[in-house]
Amino acid sequence: MERAITADDGLLLWAETFGDRHDPAVLLVMGATAPGLVWPDELCRLLAAAGYHVVRYDHRDTGRSGKSAAAYDLSTLAADAAAVLAGLGTGPAHVVGQSAGGMVSLLLALSRPGLVRSLVLLSSSPGADTGPPRPRTGPPDASGPEADPPGTGPQERRAAGAGARRATAVEGWRGLVGAAVPFDRAYWTDLVDRVAEHSHEPDTSARHVAAMARTPALTDRITALRVPTLVVHGEQDPVFPVEHGEALRRAIPEARLRRIPGMGHIFPPHWSSTIGALIVDHLRRT
Repeated sequence: MERAITADDGLLLWAETFGDRHDPAVLLVMGATAPGLVWPDELCRLLAAAGYHVVRYDHRDTGRSGKSAAAYDLSTLAADAAAVLAGLGTGPAHVVGQSAGGMVSLLLALSRPGLVRSLVLLSSSPGADTGPPRPRTGPPDASGPEADPPGTGPQERRAAGAGARRATAVEGWRGLVGAAVPFDRAYWTDLVDRVAEHSHEPDTSARHVAAMARTPALTDRITALRVPTLVVHGEQDPVFPVEHGEALRRAIPEARLRRIPGMGHIFPPHWSSTIGALIVDHLRRT
């Protein structure tokens, strides 16, 4: 079921739910520059079948959510996450954050502890004091201009540019999945197409990169958390090396870390059952 939620500043946020609304809520918080649609459908359905009310949503400046009129940092995205939970009337939720979405989840737990029952942090980081991220902090941005092939008309140039952007986006996802696992090109190509159809124009998702730069490191603050936390980190993460996951485990009291051999920054779709099982096990422990 799709819903439109109003953020604190009046901006509309797109959300989609899976499962019975009377079940405990699981809020999925995607990483920087990516809409909620990037969370695999299989993972959403698996969590719903396990007895959870699953929510995925688009951050502001992505997908079908509104465009922000002012600059912001990740605390604004955390406030948006709280608004989604309030708008859906779910009450406290288990919160699963991917990459920068993990930082948003941490900020939500710090600012609104009554809303967070537990945390799962996938391929995330406490911030810049752990070491800078490697070149890419989010999914591929395929919205940039492309050189026009010579001797073509407007329609041909548009088609060629769209095709080049599509290919660039797919290769970007390949880089995030990593070289140690098979790359399902058909899945990621379809995802690129679905995200393009789902998203509003013009693309302003790059504002998330600036939001991350404006956000101070969280290492000192998260030592005060008293939330059951599972950290899941790929040993081949090309964006946040596994040391970032280790830093989260050390900083958050009683956090547990699962290192995944071969996993890059984004888990491949056929690992949804594996990642889902880890998440369900953690939620049932708490």
